[in-house]
Amino acid sequence: MKNLIIRYAASVAKPGQQFLVLFGAPGVGKGTFAKLLIKDTKFNHISTGDEIRKILKGNTSQSFDPKLIATIKDIVAKGGLVSDEIVMNILQEKLKEPESAKGVILDGFPRTLRQLDLYEKILPTNVVVNVTLRADILLEKLAARRTCVGCGTAFNICDINRDGYVMEPLNPKKEGICDACGGKLVVRDDDKKEVIEQRMKEYEEKTHPLLERYRAMSAVIDFEVKRGKKDYPRLWDLVKQQLRV
Repeated sequence: MKNLIIRYAASVAKPGQQFLVLFGAPGVGKGTFAKLLIKDTKFNHISTGDEIRKILKGNTSQSFDPKLIATIKDIVAKGGLVSDEIVMNILQEKLKEPESAKGVILDGFPRTLRQLDLYEKILPTNVVVNVTLRADILLEKLAARRTCVGCGTAFNICDINRDGYVMEPLNPKKEGICDACGGKLVVRDDDKKEVIEQRMKEYEEKTHPLLERYRAMSAVIDFEVKRGKKDYPRLWDLVKQQLRV
């Protein structure tokens, strides 16, 4: 599948298009802040992991290349892993969408040095937001996540108020039941303690080294989360100083 990247080798950002990368450990709040940033920047939100899940469910936009969709479905059906080149192609397809005209928010990508190498060949990075949270707080919050088996709505039963960290829980109205659809709330497999610890280890080994490269190539905003969503105005003040919005 390596030839897929060659097909897009001449692609570059459109004039005026800006690229904001949300960087940080799994569960640190990148997705939450991305949703808030979308409203203020009017950028398109791109999470390649989410896009792969949409492709498998048949929920992609009409602009997506049917051959790419078929390739991804075939790889997953055979138990394979989607290559970095194909992930780059997903990004390229998302850039075709009208919502990407002004700019994009990259959530969880690039996540390895090789992905960053491929990305740098064809696209710029304007701003990187390095979202951080103290390790013990992060682990506590991840273990407290509850997800609806029906619609995927997420809740969090963790209530933190110590050492300057104030994070209120996001509880369902009825314990164990989703507010949105009435489905059962469960602890996802990837939110179990042993899986969380493994994900954190992989992040430190494979993804965290990207920070050094980012600091050399673009503006990096180090942003420690203290109060969850309530920290957003502080983050927005920092971001808008670096972007044309």
